[in-house]
Amino acid sequence: MAKRISPLFLALALSSALLAGCKSDTPESLLADAKQLQQKGDRKGAQIQLKNALAKDPNNGEARYQLAKLSLQMNDPVSAEKEARRAVELKYQLKESEPLLAEALLRLGDFQKMLDDTAKFEQTPALMALRGEALIGLRKLDDAKKEFQGALSAQPDSAEALTGMARLAAMGNDLEGARDLAEQALSKDAGNINALNFKGELLRAQQKPDEARAAFAEVLKLDPTNSSANLEKAYLDIVAGKLDAAQAAVDAAKKSSPRSLPTLYTQALIDYSRGNYKAARDSLQAVAKSAPNHLPSMLLSASVDFHLGTLKQGEAKLRTYLEADGGNVYARKLLAATLLRVNSPADALKVLEPTLKGKVSDGSLLELAAQANMLQRDPAKAAALLEQAIALNPQRAPSYIALGGARLALGERDKGLAMLNKALDIEPDSMPAAMALARTRLGMGEFDEALAVLAKQDAKHGKEPELHVLKAHVLLAKKDKAGARAAFTKAVELAPGNYGAVANLAQLELMEQKPEAARAHLMKLLDKDKDNVQAMTALAMLAEREKKRDEAAKWLEKAAAVDADALAPASRLGAYYLQTRQAPKAVEQLRKVLVSHPAEPSVLELMGRAQQMSNDLPGAYETYSKLAGAVPKSAQAQLYLASVQVQRQDLPGAVASAKKALSLDPNYVPTHLMQADLALLQNKPDDALAIARNLQKSQPKHFAGFLLEGDLQVKLGKPALAAAPYQQAFSMTSRPELLIKLAAVLRATNRSAEADAQVATWRKAHPDEPLGLMYVAEQNIASKQFKTAIGQLENVLSKQPDNVVALNNLAWSYQQEKDKRALATAEKAYQLAGENAVIMDTLGWILVEQNQLERAIPILRKAAELAPKAGDIHYHYAASLHKKGDKAQARKEMDIALADTGFTPSDEARALLKQLQ
Repeated sequence: MAKRISPLFLALALSSALLAGCKSDTPESLLADAKQLQQKGDRKGAQIQLKNALAKDPNNGEARYQLAKLSLQMNDPVSAEKEARRAVELKYQLKESEPLLAEALLRLGDFQKMLDDTAKFEQTPALMALRGEALIGLRKLDDAKKEFQGALSAQPDSAEALTGMARLAAMGNDLEGARDLAEQALSKDAGNINALNFKGELLRAQQKPDEARAAFAEVLKLDPTNSSANLEKAYLDIVAGKLDAAQAAVDAAKKSSPRSLPTLYTQALIDYSRGNYKAARDSLQAVAKSAPNHLPSMLLSASVDFHLGTLKQGEAKLRTYLEADGGNVYARKLLAATLLRVNSPADALKVLEPTLKGKVSDGSLLELAAQANMLQRDPAKAAALLEQAIALNPQRAPSYIALGGARLALGERDKGLAMLNKALDIEPDSMPAAMALARTRLGMGEFDEALAVLAKQDAKHGKEPELHVLKAHVLLAKKDKAGARAAFTKAVELAPGNYGAVANLAQLELMEQKPEAARAHLMKLLDKDKDNVQAMTALAMLAEREKKRDEAAKWLEKAAAVDADALAPASRLGAYYLQTRQAPKAVEQLRKVLVSHPAEPSVLELMGRAQQMSNDLPGAYETYSKLAGAVPKSAQAQLYLASVQVQRQDLPGAVASAKKALSLDPNYVPTHLMQADLALLQNKPDDALAIARNLQKSQPKHFAGFLLEGDLQVKLGKPALAAAPYQQAFSMTSRPELLIKLAAVLRATNRSAEADAQVATWRKAHPDEPLGLMYVAEQNIASKQFKTAIGQLENVLSKQPDNVVALNNLAWSYQQEKDKRALATAEKAYQLAGENAVIMDTLGWILVEQNQLERAIPILRKAAELAPKAGDIHYHYAASLHKKGDKAQARKEMDIALADTGFTPSDEARALLKQLQ
């Protein structure tokens, strides 16, 4: 029989347990638990208990301090800075908590902030040593030395100050002195982790990896969970190319500090070294969120941007980096290379200028400067720089390759080829040298010589797809399509996931009019790499080529969803929405693109146009202002601003913008056209004509000045005076649109026979030119020969399916012939043209004649608003209103129609007028 427990005993036991539970939950007991867990090496457990303590007592200074200290040990300076700052605010043991806050800020790379925040703290030896480290970070080495010396004066055995002095010695290239100081630090404090880590770093810098590993192993003996030592081991392995071993070291560091800044940075470095740039970007973005001023991450992130092609972001990061560390030559070279990629050679040279003063010992600097000069079309200067680079290193093949290009640009064919051959002599297996020589031979039309160069590389580089791609291009030049196909196919076999290889094969299919085969190649690539943005973009372009706009949009939307930072598909999608007059969608899409590419000129231009289409004039003005800032030397950007200012009725502003455009590029024809339009808007026709005639004088071989004068005379109601300048323009360039304008003014001045003769002569030479056919069709429509016009317009649309004017005229002609295709044709014209009064009028009138008044009236109302003085349009609107029963409004619209002197009422219009009286 079980022994019965007395109720009193049970109550006492429960009471004791409850009391024990309360005791274990006090902040003091939780702090004690945290210390015990730390002693056992359980840092995560200790962290939990410290947070529990703070949940109960947020103002517990000791818990804040201990959590800050633990966060630093776990390589989480962000949390450490937050907790240490709170401990300082609570005035907890300031001699310990103030240096702890300083160390957290130091680890974050916020050097100036650290110096500012600690200026009023008690200047203990520990704090002075930390301030010295921050001054090193700011490259203020003399000031740093004073801080370390001050710390040593107060505490001669300060291991931290001795380590700081060692770091200064190393920066002064006194590596032995640095090592002696580090040993002194360790003799004072054998277990000083900072000194041991520095010793390892120093040995790594001295190219003594094995000794460096031993130093880091000592750190891990003292502290097995020390993530810094594991990460230093990872750096050694990255340099040695042992990326798997580096990953293992990082994984070990992640056990104690999985999301710390150094861990994320080192992981990004491994991914970068593997060429996995997107993964590297993800880690670096996480770093930037918590430590936006961490300079090493900023620099690595800029390198990632360079490889991913997100060049504007990379440029911004590098400029910020160089503000903090202007002496970093690698950062300057990377910024220059970035600027060269975006075709800004003058800016690249400005960036390189400080490094090119005096005697230059870095050949790669000279090569970059030479590349910039080549882009500025100064091959002579480029050649001189490359000669200097070769003098520094006569065995560097890339310098000879670049010099060969410079010599060829100077017209020195033999010298150029000699340099390229020299590069191959130095490095017989150099793919870049062989490719450069083969491309040069190809450009010179020496196809067999180009193939011979490539053949020599086949044994060594036969598995490189680029070799076969270039071979294919040479064979294409030789008109050997079968050989080219075989070479392209080989490249794809070697690299089925290589977009460049697949795209070349697809392009060959298009050359042979096999779009489905081209699509199949790209789809096969997507089977292997479902997120390949380039392939999706190419499929969109292929769909656009075949006029499959919806399909093109789907591919672009998919590409933009896969990689929001990819510029080509994202901006192309915005352009698609713009072309299809989906302005709100265009604005929404382009706004997303501008988040990643805020200063990209092409995107800003598209956004401005989309905002104009949406009638968001303030937004368009702001966007075009940004465009003008992004491309300050662009006359066109100023003209975009002027166009918005005209819409906002700010004529003085528009005139100022046009004037600035002219100062930027006096020969830019659109600027003169804008100035002429502005003169007309200011009711200054003589000034407008003067602009046209000045343009004729300044550019006598360009037709634009004569065309402008003709257009102005037509606008001024003087067609007879337009004939001569139009004739002059047409004689300079026999464009069909000029012929149409000339014929129109000739007809308007009773010179129809002359007009018809000119058109007939031109059509005889260009029988299938769509614009000529359209002109003849319009004459047939005017003479009510609709069946003839239909045949001509159908011919035009077989060549230009999206010709809005042809679609509109064909729809009208179909309607006159009672052809059922009229409405569908008018609908297509409307879909393509959007809010165009003439197109809307045609569609609206067809709907009226088909008794679809509910659709017709809003369309005609809008057309009438867009063309407030067009008699034909207001007559059609009046007829629709009368048919609906709104006689009063119909009468008002007829009055507007009759006020147009160019409106000749038809029999139907006269009948309607009688009914309305």
